[in-house]
Amino acid sequence: MPNKRIIISNAIICSILCILGFLVSTVNTNQTYLTVTAPFYNGERNNQELGLMFIIDDPSLANNLPTILETLDKAEATATFFFTGTAAINNLELLQKLAIKHELGNYGFSNTLLNIADKSAITEEIRLSDALINSLVHKQMKVFTPPQYAYNKHTLAMADSLGYTTILPTNRNAVIDWGTSDSNLVLSYATHNIQNGDIVALKPTVATMQCFSQIVVDYTTRGLKIISLERLFHL
Repeated sequence: MPNKRIIISNAIICSILCILGFLVSTVNTNQTYLTVTAPFYNGERNNQELGLMFIIDDPSLANNLPTILETLDKAEATATFFFTGTAAINNLELLQKLAIKHELGNYGFSNTLLNIADKSAITEEIRLSDALINSLVHKQMKVFTPPQYAYNKHTLAMADSLGYTTILPTNRNAVIDWGTSDSNLVLSYATHNIQNGDIVALKPTVATMQCFSQIVVDYTTRGLKIISLERLFHL
């Protein structure tokens, strides 16, 4: 017998795709945007707070989240989680659990680079993720980060039009190979030159899971309170 949860999820996504097909077809993607809101790279520097975000762009990464969530709970910390569409559909129960205590953000639907996509594709990616996540957890998301942090003016304008605040990690030029198995490398990446108000982006890989308790200890030792992006920007 087919898995009931899969049947339900497939029914939801099929319905959303039909609705989004109509919505996207009615959007004027040729309109000119005179001004757009620039992304935020950090919160208030005077507050001893740090915004923590996780990118789940592969469904299997969610397998490492329970251990990470346990560490966050012990530290009385919150974070923001960005799921692609596939990762969300395949982790519905976890998604609903995260929505209760933590924050979910819009990461686009399919990890498409939105700086080189055409306007129609950009519109569809953001709107489809918006409709999917909100339908699955019945909660409006407030923050958006573009897949792989790549964006253009239309990306920002589309996020603005849906009421999103676009947020990027503080040091987006810092590069790490998330395929690494070296937890010490992840630890160094996550804790080097951290300041008040910084936004740190992590992927819940095995290496991250192994060193995450040390990352949290480092932040708390510095007197930094770990919070979601929604709380960092008082949204």
